[in-house]
Amino acid sequence: MIAASAREQTLRRLNDDSFDVLVVGGGATGAGIARDAALRGFRVALVDRGDFAGETSSYSSKLIHGGLRYLQYGDLALVFEALSERRRLMATAPHLCRPIEFLFPAYKGLAPRLNVLGAGIALYNGLALWRRPVGGRRVSRVEVSTLSPLLRKAGLQGAQLYVDCQTDDARLVLETILDAAVAGAVVAPRVTVTELVRDRRGRACAALARDRAAGVELTIRARVIVNATGPFSDAFDRGRHNLRPTLGVHLVLDAARMPHGGRATVLRSPRDGRLVFMLPAGRRTIVGTTDTDWSPPGQTRRPPRPGDVIAARAEDVDYLIDVVNAGFPGVAVTPDDVVSTYAGLRPLVEVPAHTVSATSREHEILIEPDGLLTIVGGKLTTYRRMAEEAVDRIVELSRDRGYEDAVAPCSTGKRPLPGGNADPARVSLGEVELAPDVERHLRQSYGSRAGRVVACMSEPWSQSQRARSAPRTVVDLPAVTPVDLSARIDPDLPYLWAEVLHAARNELVTEVEDVLRRRIPVFRDARDQGMGVVARAASVLGDVLGWSAERRSQSVDAYAESVATSRAWISTKPPRK
Repeated sequence: MIAASAREQTLRRLNDDSFDVLVVGGGATGAGIARDAALRGFRVALVDRGDFAGETSSYSSKLIHGGLRYLQYGDLALVFEALSERRRLMATAPHLCRPIEFLFPAYKGLAPRLNVLGAGIALYNGLALWRRPVGGRRVSRVEVSTLSPLLRKAGLQGAQLYVDCQTDDARLVLETILDAAVAGAVVAPRVTVTELVRDRRGRACAALARDRAAGVELTIRARVIVNATGPFSDAFDRGRHNLRPTLGVHLVLDAARMPHGGRATVLRSPRDGRLVFMLPAGRRTIVGTTDTDWSPPGQTRRPPRPGDVIAARAEDVDYLIDVVNAGFPGVAVTPDDVVSTYAGLRPLVEVPAHTVSATSREHEILIEPDGLLTIVGGKLTTYRRMAEEAVDRIVELSRDRGYEDAVAPCSTGKRPLPGGNADPARVSLGEVELAPDVERHLRQSYGSRAGRVVACMSEPWSQSQRARSAPRTVVDLPAVTPVDLSARIDPDLPYLWAEVLHAARNELVTEVEDVLRRRIPVFRDARDQGMGVVARAASVLGDVLGWSAERRSQSVDAYAESVATSRAWISTKPPRK
């Protein structure tokens, strides 16, 4: 059980121990660096001012892919690297890197033409060395109408089918963090680095930090400090100018309103011709993404700072609705059909580019004048490779700074993530009878760890159970409605209350939002975004983590504020003509 004492012990270690590597930033890149470095034998600490994957790394299109569209910009090396990483993730995290079919329609007078598209997919499969999950074939106009009956038929010439992979980005980061901890890393969410300390030679040697919940001040000492703060890396410490941050917004629709047929569809924007994905997500359909230069509302362009509001704007929602309606003119989606939105910033490297979409997704590793290692750019698919390269540089820096211990070779290319130890289809879930959608969700989300969640279902969770399990420091807790851990959190969705208990005990959560937004996508998929269950979720978390009534209320209020932020576009939207 993860209790307050475990948190206190972690903070004590951060302050009292000396580390070889301190990673600041718990997104995909920072998580990957901490895991790789710990597995090579370094003493590693990782902190994030919020939850792990709390920013960009949980707001992606949920794809592990080579990036078919990058071929038009000549980024063959990037595509090859990404496809190689896709193959590795299919082996080390089969539950989180799942093949999915894409339908790419071709229309008369619009690029790419059908034959060009076919050649591109052949090149794509060639760069994947024709290893699974490669595939693809040309589809006639008649068959396209069968596969996707609502797709626009005017000018349709046919389509190409190809295969890429889908993931749960927040869970991919979480499992990377959990494996880093297994390897010995000290990991802590919601610890804010306020300032770097430099030695007499001007080299960064420690970080002053603060536990955001308790206000405890820390000094974290490390031989090498890594700035892996993603879109906020230019604002970190003394500031720098490496990035061109761009905003990516996604819409979530009811699949009954906008059917996806279990496959992704590539759409074109009628405004600028950009490619946009329509992606299956169970009973929901995700549409995205936008790609526009970011600046704070009403301000000139500046680097993003922690605390900036990153959210969908009315114009972003309009843009994506227009994409859907152009591709499926008979559906006539309106803003009222939007279940939720999510938005994140891409930490793209600042390079000359004709358009935002043409800006390279390559990454760079920079050694700052004070010895700080900064990593910027890249994409989710290549996070493991980026981490490997960063740790290679850390090894060099450490040797220059007197590190003499043996360093193991990189092992992350073959080492399974915590849920990737078995084919998810063969994982035993015990004797409990589960609905097909629930079973599929558990296998795809937890992989070989799914049985642990199912085991939680049989536990009683009522007022009397809470009284027996609550830490003695908790007093005056209000009565809670008994929770059936085998029940669905939302009747329309496959997520269970047992997952909330499992997350509280095993998944490093510190707030309700951590659970309902990133461990379980209730925030994204529920029609009320989880507002009807947030108080009960806070009760379950509070029972495990030892929260007072006031602490529970604070976490509920913070969740409600996040929901309001994600819906702010509605109040600024002018009536559609």
